[in-house]
Amino acid sequence: MKVFKQTYTKNVLFITASAVVLALFIVSFVTFTLYRPKSVVKLSNVQGYKSENTFSIPHPSGSKEISVDNTAYGRRVTFEASRTVTELNNYYKNIFDAKGWEVEYNEVASGTAITKYKNKGSFITVTISKQLDLNNTIVVLDETRAE
Repeated sequence: MKVFKQTYTKNVLFITASAVVLALFIVSFVTFTLYRPKSVVKLSNVQGYKSENTFSIPHPSGSKEISVDNTAYGRRVTFEASRTVTELNNYYKNIFDAKGWEVEYNEVASGTAITKYKNKGSFITVTISKQLDLNNTIVVLDETRAE
């Protein structure tokens, strides 16, 4: 008889706990399905993602953009290319010459070329560096806007 009472007590406890859990589940489910958030402002003109032209200076074909950062003074674009430092330096020299920019600073040493171009108070520094272990060349275009 004692075993029967213990089993009966355990069953009642289990059934009561199960009923409470089931009741909580039902209340949660009904509350979730009936919830309607208040709309603060009705949006009538929703458009897709706005694409921004990240930089007006072209990249060589076959290059891969690594990052584009807006800085306090302008923008910085970093990409990698499979061309040599000399080829990329000449590529950007031709582009900036055609756009009327003048060279303010130029230095080429040990696999790195740094050239600073100036036009109407704006500056673009082109840093080109050969990555020996990656067999690629990294290019950083750092634009400083005129105030």
